[in-house]
Amino acid sequence: MFSFKGFFDRAVMKAYSGAKFSKKMLLFLVIFLFLQPAGCEVSNSEKSSVTVSAANTSAMCSFDEAVETNGYRRLALVVGVGQYKNENVPDLVGPPNDANRFYNLLTGDNGYGFPAENVCLLLNEEATTANFKESFDKALVERARADDVAVIFFAGHGSQAPDKDGDEVDGFDETLMFHDARTGKVLDLLDDEFNRMLVRLHKKTERITVILDSCNSGTAIRGPEAGTVKARYFKPLSDAIGTEDAGKAVGESTEGMVNESFPGLVLFSAATDNNPALEKNGRGIFTDSLLRVMMGVEEQPLTYAQVARMTPPLVSAESPQIPYFHGDLDKAVFDNRSRTRPISWEVINIGPPIEIAGPPLAGVGKGAEFRIYDGSVTGADTRDPNKAKATVVATESTELNAKAVVSSSNPEMPQIKPGDLAVLVRPADAFIKIKVRLRPSDETDGIPQDRAGELRKLIQQNSEADMLVELTEGAGDFELSVGPDNLLILRGPENLPRNTYASDNQVPGSLWQHARQRALLHLRGEGGRDFRDNETLRVSLKPAPAAKQGKCSQEAVWQQAVPNSQQVIPLCYAWNVQVTLSEESPIPLLIGALILSTDGSIFALPRDDRKIRLQPGESYTFDAGGETFVGTPPLDVQDRVIVFGTNEKNPVSWGLFTETAAVRATRGPSLSGLGRALDRYLKPGTRGVGVVEEEVVEEFTWTMSSVTMRVAANKEGP
Repeated sequence: MFSFKGFFDRAVMKAYSGAKFSKKMLLFLVIFLFLQPAGCEVSNSEKSSVTVSAANTSAMCSFDEAVETNGYRRLALVVGVGQYKNENVPDLVGPPNDANRFYNLLTGDNGYGFPAENVCLLLNEEATTANFKESFDKALVERARADDVAVIFFAGHGSQAPDKDGDEVDGFDETLMFHDARTGKVLDLLDDEFNRMLVRLHKKTERITVILDSCNSGTAIRGPEAGTVKARYFKPLSDAIGTEDAGKAVGESTEGMVNESFPGLVLFSAATDNNPALEKNGRGIFTDSLLRVMMGVEEQPLTYAQVARMTPPLVSAESPQIPYFHGDLDKAVFDNRSRTRPISWEVINIGPPIEIAGPPLAGVGKGAEFRIYDGSVTGADTRDPNKAKATVVATESTELNAKAVVSSSNPEMPQIKPGDLAVLVRPADAFIKIKVRLRPSDETDGIPQDRAGELRKLIQQNSEADMLVELTEGAGDFELSVGPDNLLILRGPENLPRNTYASDNQVPGSLWQHARQRALLHLRGEGGRDFRDNETLRVSLKPAPAAKQGKCSQEAVWQQAVPNSQQVIPLCYAWNVQVTLSEESPIPLLIGALILSTDGSIFALPRDDRKIRLQPGESYTFDAGGETFVGTPPLDVQDRVIVFGTNEKNPVSWGLFTETAAVRATRGPSLSGLGRALDRYLKPGTRGVGVVEEEVVEEFTWTMSSVTMRVAANKEGP
């Protein structure tokens, strides 16, 4: 079946990927816009009863001879399933959007160089189980040759099915759910069968990348009426799969959706076991974060390892899910070594106001900040603030264009002109504010109306919370309800308690801290050719000296993790943060750190605002008074440590960013260029308002690294 909505979505993407339209095509698109009914989403009660056969594969799938580029073929199968034929399976808004944006990443202007005719795109009703299998064989297996690149992307529901062949430890096979899953005789696609399909492809080429934005384990996510996020998971099949699907084959999965033993294969998954894969505002949180990283460029080709390090903090800003990355991560992403320009917007009118436009980007909206670079700038220079012509702030924005005003400019650079790059550096205000649902009084553990009214007053009277928090009785990122002893409980997107408040007066301060964490997690350094995030600064959590250890820690065993990877902290163990500056750093750096706890607390290092300067190759351990921490409950909850490195001429007092805007204002002009820019970033609604042109606020490159940690129960040593 041909999907007009799918066609139009792809046509818009092509418009921003350099495709040329005839006047007839443009006229068709204009007419098509006017003919579209309001609201294209299909409710469960309106699900189509049309069966899509394997013969009716997507109009975007060509099975002809593939086009060769740079001596090999780049092949891809991209799938987004948001509409399900089975009325009991909840529809999703995000997967088709994710698939379209991933398609543009591969084929679009400044993307990864996949010829459009080499990429098969299946959306909604096109993405039946039979169509996926046929497209996998015809678009990938039959066309692949040795050393070709093959990419599989899936966004949609995942689930489980009872294991028939005894190869799963937990007794369940993982599954992917396509449009017609669980209708008639069509069931889910089992991990066993998917792995047999990968075996066939792997015999042709080992350069395979699999990206799954779905989850295969249950979650406690709140319902759509209560939460802004929705899980990409549906309950397991109740009946065992027939014996025809049960035979084991070489390369079958025993632990997850994709067998990890395929040499050369790279696997990116939105969530680990017992972890949700979520979507928000019609986009997968994992795909959003992944695309934001992959759209950029570095001085050297971007590697899977770099993507694996830079993506999780962006995911953490929106969701408790923990992405999973596996395989030969040192390879260049999709084996593309020639990309020199980021996928970004362009200046189309110098105004005023300045008008910019481009493909959908995560983080775009009112208040988003862009750097304007000359249209000829390439590589790491597109992340060097000193090479920017100006910084602009969006005052009006859609997903595809925006009007903006200049907030800072560089008088030594040429004037802005059409065709200049507009690179997103900090996301829109909406991305750093949080919605907090007040559970209505007519629901179990709901908040009485009078108390809810008092909470609203408390928020409004707290200037910081009033900027960063929106209270709602509709869907929210967090939810407040009444718990035991009539105390308020705050639950996060994963529906687990984050805080219990002894007094309602504690709520405003706690909420703005949670919002502050979201803003900080959205940050990315601007290292230019000087630094690389999560590489220039190597962060380790180290056990504190024996003199600082308590008695209970003596029974625990500390297993040291490699730098910039998760550290497990034994219960009761005292620890410190250690930072090493890479020997490849061209200059010394000033360092500071922020520790983000899931209860919203933020701790800054150094605690006394002293200036800590590291020479290349030098290490420093934060161990002054108040800088030693102890592993305490809750257990197995992921917290994060972010370490920043800045030029000596651009110092930042990181402790200020745990304080309110009023306290930061007392520092006034003493804030560095970067400090002033981050101060504005942390105050939604102030960017682009009453701005005056000045020199570029961030004159120097800077970088950051992060590491996660969790506290675990003590175990006996080996």
